[in-house]
Amino acid sequence: MHIQLVIFDVDGTLYDLNKHCIPASTIHAIQQMKKKGTRFAIATGRAHYGLGKALNDLHADYIIADSGGVIVDQQQNILYHQDIPYEQCCALVQYAQEHEAGLLLKFPKHMYIYQHPEKIDWLIGQMNSDIGREPFIFHPEQDRHFLELPQCASLHDDEDRVKEFAKHCPLSFRQFSKNGFDIAPNGVNKGTGIRKLLEILHLHKEDCACFGDNYNDIEMMESCGYRIAMGNAIEPIKEMADYVTAPIDEDGIQKGLAHLHLI
Repeated sequence: MHIQLVIFDVDGTLYDLNKHCIPASTIHAIQQMKKKGTRFAIATGRAHYGLGKALNDLHADYIIADSGGVIVDQQQNILYHQDIPYEQCCALVQYAQEHEAGLLLKFPKHMYIYQHPEKIDWLIGQMNSDIGREPFIFHPEQDRHFLELPQCASLHDDEDRVKEFAKHCPLSFRQFSKNGFDIAPNGVNKGTGIRKLLEILHLHKEDCACFGDNYNDIEMMESCGYRIAMGNAIEPIKEMADYVTAPIDEDGIQKGLAHLHLI
């Protein structure tokens, strides 16, 4: 096994959602890995400009953002993007308006909060974190998608109702909390983003390892040659994994990279 690229999920993997920080052991381990020449990428439903200082200070070589819809390099140059088609974007907005759902659309430079920010379960935490409020724009006019298309959306509504809507809407829905869903163009997810990045870098699946913990990491795990589940991961992720490391707050990343002989 000769791993040349390691890909990390963010929330619950790199970033401790309970302590609102990246564990010191994780920071040190990634620094060690980089010094030995292994590249690393972040794969997240977050926007590439909405990671915050703590994550930016890790200096990822690449970011697979917006649930696979955008890939940027370390200088924030967009290497690849795929937009939500206009008609499907309109259908999503209409659904949110009809059901009083929380809706946020992620565009190339800012996230536009269309309606019911109080229902977007991660919003206040991120706005009050080191991400700050600059990437977020309150937009009750709900017409930004007439000017440019988003690459991702965050929809918050009754999970059964969203799942029923998803059956008839040709978009990619990935649930990340009880009533929270990341939405990307049809067929787009972390896995497709990873495969595109491997193509750009002329690497093979076997050259890549990943760390994940939640449902929206399933396609990521499927697209990498070696899979590590965090100790705090859900059971389906652990079952997919080649190795289960310790939880995030028990030096899980450090122990996982040591298992891979990358540090």
